[in-house]
Amino acid sequence: MGQKNRGIYFLLIQLNQKKNIKVGSLGRFEFQPGKYCYVGSGMNNLDKRVERHLSDDKKKHWHIDYFLDKAEVVATVKIRTDKESECLLNRAISILSEETPVENFGSSDCGCKSHLHLMEGLHDIKA
Repeated sequence: MGQKNRGIYFLLIQLNQKKNIKVGSLGRFEFQPGKYCYVGSGMNNLDKRVERHLSDDKKKHWHIDYFLDKAEVVATVKIRTDKESECLLNRAISILSEETPVENFGSSDCGCKSHLHLMEGLHDIKA
């Protein structure tokens, strides 16, 4: 496994209706319906990290766990790399996003504004 199972990923997520969601210690936020992109890393085990996000049977630990409890992952993209490039990918995606709905979402351990983005231009993407 080793370095071949290390990397970064993003999840394309569909939220079908407006939801008020408590996001752990960050508090409660109102999310608009639409497609969202979440950027993360799996530098210990990329496949297991993404599989965990897709599972309904998990303890809420990360900010994204609270959001995924109310939304659906419609596509995943995994990029295998040994480089800690999660924030680089996140910054690139944030340029394309319409909105960053929650500051510090998924980014409590880095300097990014958020790792969750509302992506209005993704209406036609299907898994």
